[in-house]
Formats: sequence, structure tokens, C-alpha cells
Amino acid sequence: MEAPHSDRSRIAALCGFAAIALALVTTLAGGAARPGYSHVSQYISELGETGAVHGALVSALGFAPTGIAMLLFLALAAPSFPRARGTALGLACFAGAGVAYVVSALARCDAGCPSSGAISTRQAIHNAFGVYEYLGAFVGLLLLGAAFRRSKRWQKSARACFFCAGLVGAGFAAMLMPSLAPVRGAAQRVAELGVFLWIGIVGVALLRRPAGGTPV
Repeated sequence: MEAPHSDRSRIAALCGFAAIALALVTTLAGGAARPGYSHVSQYISELGETGAVHGALVSALGFAPTGIAMLLFLALAAPSFPRARGTALGLACFAGAGVAYVVSALARCDAGCPSSGAISTRQAIHNAFGVYEYLGAFVGLLLLGAAFRRSKRWQKSARACFFCAGLVGAGFAAMLMPSLAPVRGAAQRVAELGVFLWIGIVGVALLRRPAGGTPV
């Protein structure tokens, strides 16, 4: 028997909040447990890289459940979103963020998470899904923003989509600039902020939205 709309929305929101908490705890605890780790200059994936002392633990108990929680959030929240052109494609694009977290746990990056040079097949897969995460989230948020803007129920959340898309786009662009390599970790965290901020905003809207009603 299908769960009532209000219950589904509540569970979706809780999954989203769980994803945010897991991502935050994984990054902070993993960084604290690794001597010399820099949140400014190093990628989050480096916490789970091959050879890292706690790499397997961070990947299995941090990255994987974070990605699963994100995908559950999207799957459960999707029926509450407007049935507008671009919604399904926007969700498919944004799902890259959740998929990338799961893949990062399975295809742990090489030391330093290199983007070029002599990299392993595992690293190549890791990099490909990293692009899917940020490019997908950027495009997905733009599509969802356009769909939300045409819906009376979700119109107030459209601006959040565009704002978060800006964070993801700016952070990802900075990550690709060689001159900003010393702050690539900070750039990545700006992009991650865009992803998880949107999840949090939508999660709150789902909790405050009566069954069949409008987010307030």
C-alpha cells in the first residue's frame, strides 16, 4: 500500500536531512582523523582515497550512505514536484550528485585524486562521475528552477534553485582552473554547499507543505 502523501514527504525530508548530516560529519570527522589534511586545498574524496588510513571506512560509512540518502530523498520527493516540462530531466541530472557519492565509495580515488596524467581506471571512473555530479547538479537545478517557477505550489522555491545552481556552477568552474589549484578544496565545498543547501531548502518546504497544499 502506498504511503500517504504527507508521510512520503516527511520521509523524503528526513532522508534529505540525513544526507546533509552524513556529508557534514564525514567531511569534518574524516578530516580531523587525517593529520595534515586541508579543507582548503584538498578534495573531499581524498579522505577516502586508496592508501589513506581510514579511507575504506570513510567510503563505506560516509560516502556510500550519503549518496543513498540523497537518491532516496529525490525518489520520495519527486511525486511532490510540479509535473512540468523539465522536472524529470532536472531530477535525472541532479541525481548525479547522489550517484557520484556512491561511486566514489566503490571507485576510490588514487592518492591526491589526480584529474590527468597516469591515472588508474578506478580514478578515471571517479573523475567521470565527479563531472556528472557537478555538471548534472548545475543543469538539474536550472531545469528544476524553471519548472518550479511555473508552478504556484513551488514558485517560492524557484529562486533557491537558481541560487544553488550558481553556487554549484561557480565552485565547479573554480575547481577546473589550474591557477586556483591551491584552493580547490574550498572551491569544491562551495559546489557541495549548493547541492546540500538545495536539499535542505526543499526538505523544509516538504515538511511545511500540507498534503496537496503550497509550501509556505
